[in-house]
Amino acid sequence: MLKKLLIIALASLALVGCAKAKTDEELVAEGWVKNPTENGFVFQEELPAARDLSKKFTPSQGAAEVNCAANSYAAACSGIGVANLDKFMNRDDVVYIDIRDYKDYTQKHFKNFEIIPYFAFIFNAAANTDTTMVQLFGGSPTEPVAVYNESVAILNAIFPKDQTLFLMCQSGARVVWMMQILEANGYDMSKIYNVGGMGQFTDSKYAKMVTDTAEFRVDVVYSLEGATRK
Repeated sequence: MLKKLLIIALASLALVGCAKAKTDEELVAEGWVKNPTENGFVFQEELPAARDLSKKFTPSQGAAEVNCAANSYAAACSGIGVANLDKFMNRDDVVYIDIRDYKDYTQKHFKNFEIIPYFAFIFNAAANTDTTMVQLFGGSPTEPVAVYNESVAILNAIFPKDQTLFLMCQSGARVVWMMQILEANGYDMSKIYNVGGMGQFTDSKYAKMVTDTAEFRVDVVYSLEGATRK
């Protein structure tokens, strides 16, 4: 009997060894993604909902309780943030964007987040009336006024509509305003996450993902070329 079981086990191993290796395309179809940091495939975990509207939270410094049903773009309402961002890094189906200014970004940032400064390039309330300002939109975040004929096209180029977006700033507030601008311009908000502020990611599990160069200082002059003011 033991001899018979051994023969069956060896036959099973032989069949496994002869199984055809899956192609990259087949692995991707099953939910695996190429991870450039590990030079191999990792399973791509399904993204949680962008927001949990049932949440309620009390901000620090004694501020009033916030209901996510009324303030759904707040970082505390996001399905991805300080607690779990590490599980969703380096994905090929997500665009990672930091909307702080270069000064703050240079001193400390996540390695895979590109920088698109909100205050410098995207919005200033007076940009549509003050010709010395270079931002794409003026007015208000909920009712943005395009400053240039190309404002919306530029917005769509740097915040692609067909991608999932992870947005961060210093505390999460700028991301709320950025999301309001995106909503006003027809974006699918179920694909846009306020992952919070750089200042909140103090857990040691994020240390290897962050470039921390507090010694760097940057002086920046912002300008915009090739766009036609309305």
